[in-house]
Amino acid sequence: MSARRSPDLDALERRLTGPKRIALFGHRAVGKTTLLAMFYREASAGGVPGIRLAAVGARGAEYLADKIARIEAGEPPAGTLTETDLELRLYRGPARIDLIVKDYQGEHVALGSDASILEFFADCDAVLLCLEAVGSDDPAERRRRQQEVEHLLERYIGASDDTMVGRPVALLLTKYDRVLAAGGPPPDRAEEIVEARFGMTRHALASHAPRSAVFAVSSYGTNAPADGSPPDHLEPMGLDGPLLWLVEQVEATDRELLEWIWDLSPKDAGRLGRCVSAFRKRYPNSPKLIEYRRRLRALRRRSVIRGAFRAIGALVALVAGLAVYDAAGFYLASNYERQGHPPPEVARRWEEFLAWHPTQPLFWPDESRIARTRRDEARVASAKLRAEVGTVEPDELRGELAALKETAPDHLPAIEEAESAIRRREAERRWQEIRAEALLPSKPAEDRLEMIQQFLRDDPDTPFADQAVELASLIRKELDEQTARRDREVVDAWLVDARLPDPDYLDLIERARTFLEARPDSPRAEEVRGLIDDWLERLDRRDFDRAVAFEEASPQHGFEEQIRRYRDYLHDHAEGGLYVEQAKAAISRIERRRDDYLYRQAFDHWSSHPGDLAEVARRLRDYLSSNPEGQYAAAARSFLARWEEITRPNTYRVTLVRGKVDPSLTKTFSGGGPDLGVVLYVAGEKHGPSPVIPNSTEPVWNYTFPRPIRWKYGDDVVIQLIDNDWSDSTVATLRSGDDPLAMRVLDGTVRPSRSKGKVLLEFRSDFELPRLPPPRQYEKDEGTAGG
Repeated sequence: MSARRSPDLDALERRLTGPKRIALFGHRAVGKTTLLAMFYREASAGGVPGIRLAAVGARGAEYLADKIARIEAGEPPAGTLTETDLELRLYRGPARIDLIVKDYQGEHVALGSDASILEFFADCDAVLLCLEAVGSDDPAERRRRQQEVEHLLERYIGASDDTMVGRPVALLLTKYDRVLAAGGPPPDRAEEIVEARFGMTRHALASHAPRSAVFAVSSYGTNAPADGSPPDHLEPMGLDGPLLWLVEQVEATDRELLEWIWDLSPKDAGRLGRCVSAFRKRYPNSPKLIEYRRRLRALRRRSVIRGAFRAIGALVALVAGLAVYDAAGFYLASNYERQGHPPPEVARRWEEFLAWHPTQPLFWPDESRIARTRRDEARVASAKLRAEVGTVEPDELRGELAALKETAPDHLPAIEEAESAIRRREAERRWQEIRAEALLPSKPAEDRLEMIQQFLRDDPDTPFADQAVELASLIRKELDEQTARRDREVVDAWLVDARLPDPDYLDLIERARTFLEARPDSPRAEEVRGLIDDWLERLDRRDFDRAVAFEEASPQHGFEEQIRRYRDYLHDHAEGGLYVEQAKAAISRIERRRDDYLYRQAFDHWSSHPGDLAEVARRLRDYLSSNPEGQYAAAARSFLARWEEITRPNTYRVTLVRGKVDPSLTKTFSGGGPDLGVVLYVAGEKHGPSPVIPNSTEPVWNYTFPRPIRWKYGDDVVIQLIDNDWSDSTVATLRSGDDPLAMRVLDGTVRPSRSKGKVLLEFRSDFELPRLPPPRQYEKDEGTAGG
């Protein structure tokens, strides 16, 4: 019998197959962090013969590298503040041991502490106790350090079944270089230091730790300075002893664990196989491995033999049980049929028998054939009964009968009778359903009629055809009455809508035409067609009257909207409109009125503001935009062309004709008259002076300025009349000021305003102002469309 897996065995298996947990125990400043870093430094670089130590986890590798870097730089490692897990792998030859070590703060192992590191120590596989070889000279301080060790050992003893700690323990005397420096015993006599300074610890190890050892170690070597800082050249001492001892003790512990597990579960081949596999992977050259493999193979052979015998016995018992089970089942099924149960129950019982006794053909072949025959007979009888009473779905029953035709061809006449009963029952059920639905007043008559017609199409030979035709006639009559009532309601609703103020004739016409498309044979079709004609006529008159009303309400403005309304009428009533010609005539009339109105706007502004040619030009452009072919289009384009000319620089010929000056404005000497001449300034450019007419107050020049005058719209003009008698003096000055058409002063008579009418000058030039012909008088008798 295989051993049942218990929690104790599981714990032992995990301890054997898992990584080894090593407790590095030491108080603050004992040098455990430095010792751990130097263990890794020396063992990873070949400093310990036969031993190699590797850091598996990245975090542990970085932690140790940082500590070693500080030591090699001559700085002691900083104190550890938090617990740090270090995953290491220890090699000795082919042996490979995974280790878990924790570095921690030394205060966490002081008396009275409950730090989590103590929980780690409680489950460790080996213990390295660190005590400073020299330490304090105070006996009380040394006793406190030993009491901390004692507290740890007592935890191990309390958890064991005897008074032993149950794991290997090594005492490491750290900083042993100081003992040598003080003339103490050599490392191989380190037990003398233990005897002299740590008697309590020595006695506890001798009494409760049979697998214990003492090692003298120094992380820095004999050349370490007295202040505790690392020397320039590191020569660690005694590091090989603890590592070699640890490898041997771990292997011995694993052998003990494996033997213990073997004693507790000697038949559990699976567990023992896992343990031997872990031991082989860890110690491939161990001399005990051959013995363990031999014992495991023998155990597995015995397990296979026992299993085979058990299987054979179980198989024989199973075969005998099945034969008895099949015979008893056949007897019970036959007895159930003889008791006169209904065919469906008998068929079900034989089905269950065949399903639960698949091995009967092997032991009782004749009874198996009898069972199948009786099952088929009961199934045919059951199908016929169910077809007659209608207790099953027809499709399901047809499937059963089709299968019975193949499995029980001897019962074919009974099967055909069952199929006929199915058809009769199905037709009756179908007609009852259709008749019930056809009589429902809540169901639309169209759907009910279609349902009956579909029933007749699907089964034209149905015995219920006369009833179906009669019911369909009643539904058609009901449908006609509903349709007539619905048509009447629809038309009455239209008439109500048509009597509303401003009815939507387009919507009414569309609804009526849709009605005629859907119901061309309706009794009210002619009435609907008459309504459409009446509404079309009303819509035609209303649309035209609205256009006329808008024109009469705004005859002098809104021309575009007036035209748009008439054109909308023409668009909506292009075919059959009663007022098409009147609408076209109204559009022509409005266009003529718009032509005259827009031109008159420009002409009136030009007449009242002859200098504001820019606004006149803008209005004429608006006129041409609306009336490109209007009756004043040629005059507007001529004005705009002249306007474009004067807005650009052009040259003009100017002639000074004559002048007249009051003698009181001139200076005369010796009884003579003034010597008068004229100077022009156009756009800042000087022209002249003209010839001087001596001794005359009414000079006649008839002088054309030789250089053409260059001027554009907006340029200013200055005229100076100068008396050249004895010395030049200005008699009068004319400035155009803000007049943008200043050029027009050089074509006609000029009277300077400040001369109070005492100076007169007459010019002549080829400059011409733009001109507009007056609009023709509007024909009053044209009237409006409503006139």
